[in-house]
Amino acid sequence: MRIAIFSDVHGNLSALEAVLQDINDRGVDEIVFAGDLCLVGPRPRACLRKVQESRIQPVYGNTDDWILGRQQAPQPLTALAEWTLAQLSETERAWLDGLPFSHRISPAGRPGDDLLVVHANPRDVNQLIFPPEAEQLIRYGRIRQKDDELDKLLEGTETAVLAFGHLHIPSERAWGRMRLINISSVSMPGDGDTRAKYGIFAWNGREWSFERRLVAYDIATETDAYGQARPPGWEKIVGTMETEGCYPQNV
Repeated sequence: MRIAIFSDVHGNLSALEAVLQDINDRGVDEIVFAGDLCLVGPRPRACLRKVQESRIQPVYGNTDDWILGRQQAPQPLTALAEWTLAQLSETERAWLDGLPFSHRISPAGRPGDDLLVVHANPRDVNQLIFPPEAEQLIRYGRIRQKDDELDKLLEGTETAVLAFGHLHIPSERAWGRMRLINISSVSMPGDGDTRAKYGIFAWNGREWSFERRLVAYDIATETDAYGQARPPGWEKIVGTMETEGCYPQNV
């Protein structure tokens, strides 16, 4: 059993298409999307329809909540969230509103062998799971989340592997009997690597293995799409993409 999981598309159709092509080339049994589908990019409707019409099991993320008004978008993104919602039909809004919080894959019928997919953590779509403390010190120069703080987010979760995105920085570690794997993001990287990222999980009858995939895509096509759609704040986004090779997540 081979499962492809990707997260955090953020309206970037060029990156999404590149990832889906790479998944198709690898051959998998199931594809799961871990949330944050539309907000920020210039082609939110095309991204939604691409996922909706493909054989993909989606869950929702925090920016999906922002678009739908289930949570208040931060002030800098309010206008962009309103613009993004306006690009979607009533049917498409209803589809987005009906996405589940999580998706569980049970290859052996035992929770302790499962692969559980969420957007951010098993409790909500907002709280981040940071990399281990040692990696935080290297990346941030300080500890932003102590390892023992994860107990509150993970208590009561029974699964072999927890796969998630939300923080666009790849990471992998053991937590008790559970493996925590941040599959990172299709768009808006937080680690300085401009390529789209996703993961393939394989069940061999006893345990899960994981392969991280890095996929280059045509950023110029996406900046051109911004110029055509002109969502709020598009000039700043395009300027950043042209100078840095991407529009990064800053957390």
